[in-house]
Amino acid sequence: MSYRALYLKYRPQTFGEVAGQKAVVKTLEKSLSSGKIGHAYLFSGPRGTGKTSMARLFAKALDCEKGIGCQCGECENCRLIAEGGHPDVIEIDAASNNGVDQVRELIDHVGYAPIKSRYKVYIIDEVHMMSAAAFNALLKTLEEPPENVIFILCTTEPHKVLPTILSRCQRYEFHKLSDEEMRGKLEEVLVKEGAGYEGEAIDALIDLAEGGMRDCLSIADQMLAYSGNSLNIHDLLSVYGLTSKEEKLALLMAVAGGNASEVIGRCESYLAGGIDLRRLSKDLVQILKDALIYEKTKDASLLSRLEEEECKRLLLTFGPRKAEEAILALVEAESLYSRVDDVRNLFELTLLRMTDGEALAPKEPAPREEERKEEPVRTRPLPKEEARAIEPAPEAEVPPLPKPSPIDLEGFGSAPLLTEGEEYQLAEDDLIKVMNRAMANKREKAELSRKWELLAEIQDDPNAGLFATLLLNGKPYALSDECLLVQFDHPTDARKANIKGNQPQLRKLVGKLLGHEVFLYALRPEVRGGIYMKFNSLKVAGILPSIEEAPSLPKD
Repeated sequence: MSYRALYLKYRPQTFGEVAGQKAVVKTLEKSLSSGKIGHAYLFSGPRGTGKTSMARLFAKALDCEKGIGCQCGECENCRLIAEGGHPDVIEIDAASNNGVDQVRELIDHVGYAPIKSRYKVYIIDEVHMMSAAAFNALLKTLEEPPENVIFILCTTEPHKVLPTILSRCQRYEFHKLSDEEMRGKLEEVLVKEGAGYEGEAIDALIDLAEGGMRDCLSIADQMLAYSGNSLNIHDLLSVYGLTSKEEKLALLMAVAGGNASEVIGRCESYLAGGIDLRRLSKDLVQILKDALIYEKTKDASLLSRLEEEECKRLLLTFGPRKAEEAILALVEAESLYSRVDDVRNLFELTLLRMTDGEALAPKEPAPREEERKEEPVRTRPLPKEEARAIEPAPEAEVPPLPKPSPIDLEGFGSAPLLTEGEEYQLAEDDLIKVMNRAMANKREKAELSRKWELLAEIQDDPNAGLFATLLLNGKPYALSDECLLVQFDHPTDARKANIKGNQPQLRKLVGKLLGHEVFLYALRPEVRGGIYMKFNSLKVAGILPSIEEAPSLPKD
C-alpha cells in the first residue's frame, strides 16, 4: 500500500477517538440516543478542528447496521463511510461546486430513497463559498427535505452564510484544541508509529499548529520524514525558522540591558538563519507574559513557556513595568507586520525602542497612603496673618491661543474635483528628504494642524467645498519649506489628492492656511508605514541625507 498521511491514517473512527470537542460529541450522542435527530446541521470553527471528521462520524452513527448511535467499524456501511465510498453519504466541496446549476442537480437527487442505509446524508464542505443564488436555490429543500435526508454544512466562516440558511440549521461551534488535548493525541500517534520524540519538540510543534489537530499531525509527518522517524527540537527549529528558548531569553536579556549592538547583531543572525520574525515576536510576548504571571502569582504551575528559575532570572533584569511596555511594543509591531514591506526593519526598530533605558526605566512608586506625611491636627484657629501665609498662591492664568482667522476665499475660482487623471509620483528618496527637512519645521506644522479644522467651515462653499472636504479626510504628516505630505486613511482620497488637475485648488487652500503655497503630496496608508520604517532605520543608523539636500519635486 502507498504511504498515508498521519492525519488521514489516524482520523477518528468513533466519537470516543475525537480529540477535544467534548460538548459537540456529547450533544450529538444525546440526540442520537433520544431519537431527536435534526434535518440540517451547521458545523463551524477553525480549520483542522474536526468538522468534516465529525460529520462522517455522525453519518456512521446514523447508518451503522448495528443500530442508530453505533459506530462498529465492521459492517459494510461503516467501512464504506470511512473509505469515503458510501452511495448514501455524499460529500460535496462547495469551493468548486458553488453554482446554482450544481445545487439544482443536488436537489433533483434528494428525492431518491437511500440505496443501502436508513438515511441519505449530504456533507457540504466550505459551504460559505456558495453563491447567493445557490444558497437561495437550496433554501426550500434545506427547510423541508425528505424524511430520510440530512444535511451537514461545514464552514470556517459562518458569517458568510446567509442568515436564512443559518436559521434552518442546528449550529455546532468547534473550538481550537487545548495544548493538553493536542499533546495527548500527538503522543498517542507517535507511540503507535514507533517514533522517538522530545518533550520540548512536542511543545514547539503544538505552538506551530495553533489549535488545529490536522496541522499538528501534518507538521509531525514532515518532521518524522526529515529526522528519520524522530521528533527533536533542533530539527524543528531549523526547518520552521524558529529560535530556541535560550536564544529568546538571551535576546530579552540584551534588550533589558540596553545593549543595542548585541540586539542588532542577533537580528542579523536571525536574518541569515531564515528565522520567522513574526513567529519570534509572538514567542517573545508569550515569554514576557509568563514572567508577568509568575511575578503576580508566584505559581509556577500557571507557566506555559518558562520554568520557575527562568522566570526569576528574567525578572531580575526585566522588571514588571519593563515587561508590560515591551509586550505592548511587540503587539503593536505584530499589528503592523501585514502593512509594511520590510518586516525586518520594523522588528529591529521595535527592539531598539525596547532597549531605550529611559523609556523602560521603572518609575518611582507612588507613596502608599500610610507612608504619606499627615498634617498635624490643629486644636486652635490660626491667626489671620498666619492663615494668609499658608494659603496657596493663585495659579497664573494661561491665556488661550487666539482662534485662527477664517479662510478668505476671495479669488479662489471655480474648478471641478477630478476623480480620474494623471497623478504625481514622488520617489522614496525624495519623501525621505522631505521628512528630514520637516524636522526643522515642527512649529509651523503644528500651527498648520491647528488651522486644519478651519476647512470644515467652508465645506458648503460651491467652489472650495469639495476640495476642503478632501483635505479634511487627511491630516498634515510632514511639512518642509517646499512640500507638505498629507496622510490619508483611504487610498481613494490619496489618489484624488495626487491628481495633477486637482493640485492648483488644493495648493491654494493650503496656501490660505500657511500664508504661502507649497507642493502637496498625499501618502497612501500602505506607503506611509513603509516610508516611516525606512526613515527611522536611516535615523537610527545615522545616515539620513543632509538637511541641505532638497527633494526633487515635479515642476508644473
